[in-house]
Amino acid sequence: MGVMKEDSSDILYPFESFNVPERFLKKAEDELHETLDKRKPAMQELRELIRDNGLTCRTSDEFLLQFLRARKYNIPKSMSLLKKYVYFKAKNPNLFTGMNYDALIKLIKSKTMNFLPKRCADGCAILVVHLDNWNPSEVPIQDLCRAIALFLYHSICDPLTQINGYKVILDVKSSPWKHLRFCTPQNIYLLYNGTQECFPGRFKGIHIINMSLTFKAAWTLIHPFLSEKLKKRFIFHQNMEELTDYFPVCLLPTDFGGQLQDYDCTPWLKNALQEEHLEKLAN
Repeated sequence: MGVMKEDSSDILYPFESFNVPERFLKKAEDELHETLDKRKPAMQELRELIRDNGLTCRTSDEFLLQFLRARKYNIPKSMSLLKKYVYFKAKNPNLFTGMNYDALIKLIKSKTMNFLPKRCADGCAILVVHLDNWNPSEVPIQDLCRAIALFLYHSICDPLTQINGYKVILDVKSSPWKHLRFCTPQNIYLLYNGTQECFPGRFKGIHIINMSLTFKAAWTLIHPFLSEKLKKRFIFHQNMEELTDYFPVCLLPTDFGGQLQDYDCTPWLKNALQEEHLEKLAN
């Protein structure tokens, strides 16, 4: 993990970084209670708990660090999250294997789902979703679920994302005949459980635009499960222009009222689909 020296809080860092600027190391110390002296003993304590609980999972430094940062170095909470992660993957192995490259490329090229090339000034990675661009006849629900798993569970390997978290811009405009049948309690709970209960990442803001019948149905199902803290992080917008109150115009795509004209995360996807990364995702 490299360290970048800088002192500007207005820099928009690239989504793919793996270098941690000094101010984000300070942020990790202030907000996550992480220090160099604390890191190794905490990882060792977590390893001992994994052994004592008979969990089968990776125990590398970079893997365990995800869970420590996600729970601000609270060892019992980190262990609880890790258990949920292991059990979720054991229960849903098909989400983490059988990646369909053609389906994934379609999702990116159609702008159904992409990471933006730049992060917010606060270091958050930004995931943008256009629900209405998803065509289930071309990309089945199973491949969409695998794509969500790949996008999140691979992107959290980046230390900048571990420290700062995610923001999501979700355009929920939807043709009910195309999507409503997939808003089942099972699918909605799978999405919630896999992204909120078992995932070692933090969602700092979820911005909703273009309310639709499909999202209203999903919201009715998922709302009771959400913590009060997470409910407050859902921000409902009346129009695209309101997004500029939260994101720099230069960062936002033109389809969200910004200046970014061309974007997709195909290079990132190709890297994520390398054999070594898929093996980690599956195990």
